[in-house]
Amino acid sequence: MALSHGLLREGDDYAGLDSDEARAFFSGYRVAVGSTGNLGLSIGIISAKLGFQASVHMSADARQWKKDLLRSHGVNVVEYPSDYSVAVAEGRKQVASDPRCHFVDDENSKNLFLGYAVAAERLRGQLAEQGVRVDVEHPLLVYLPCGVGGGPGGVAFGLKLAFGDAVHCLFAEPTHAPCMLLGVYTGLHEAVAVQDFGIDNLTAADGLAVGRPSGFVGRAMQRLIDGYYTVDDGELYRLLALLEREQGLKLEPSALAGMPGPLRVLGESQGYRQRMGLNAERLARAAHLVWGTGGGMVPPAEMDAYLAEGRRRLPA
Repeated sequence: MALSHGLLREGDDYAGLDSDEARAFFSGYRVAVGSTGNLGLSIGIISAKLGFQASVHMSADARQWKKDLLRSHGVNVVEYPSDYSVAVAEGRKQVASDPRCHFVDDENSKNLFLGYAVAAERLRGQLAEQGVRVDVEHPLLVYLPCGVGGGPGGVAFGLKLAFGDAVHCLFAEPTHAPCMLLGVYTGLHEAVAVQDFGIDNLTAADGLAVGRPSGFVGRAMQRLIDGYYTVDDGELYRLLALLEREQGLKLEPSALAGMPGPLRVLGESQGYRQRMGLNAERLARAAHLVWGTGGGMVPPAEMDAYLAEGRRRLPA
């Protein structure tokens, strides 16, 4: 839009979009997204900052502080009493007839999927700077928290492009919202929901509280993902408190889902290692990377509550 209206030329610094002229132009257009987690925060805040009329469709289980933060930036937050899938469906429905509105679709957007994949190129440079070798004899195992699947699916796709068979990606989901695992395992993808199995989709990991997976991601990535595992809320809280105590890092519950991954692979007997073709020697040379997906924007009082709950659950 900026290019076609002369606000930007190829090769220009995109910082030029941070101008009153650009905001006045963009104010005639809308951006909408359906999200319970950090996608909604990022799309809502940047869209409003650029001048767009921004709307975020959120389910009832989204954190109140995220809704409050979005509203403080002038974003219209539309709440639904049902879960994530209903919020997305309603968001799509409301914008379908408006040609001046763009819906950021975490379930089906190829653009968003490829945008997530860019993270892998950045990671490749970071690993090189750290002297971390990644090849078939020095595998990289990556543990990715998974909600609807767009973020971890895109990152995993980029990692496979960057490292090929030297990288192994595992998805981590809450025990109460294992939608991607069930979608891929049954082969039904978006035609199945966790509620069909009597699972309530209620979890402290609000960014992962998704009952129905992305069929686009499931079909595209089902043969490229090396495994799935689930984590209960108690373990997420304990890991949150441990990480802050041992490393001084503060992450929100959703972001801790990747943390048990190395222990699951190294200590379990369910076949992860056999499926990945990793013998003891190669596994001993492996690098393990946990994808921590959020926490920097959590208000201090909210983070203190997370930490208090985690410390309460730690063994004496």
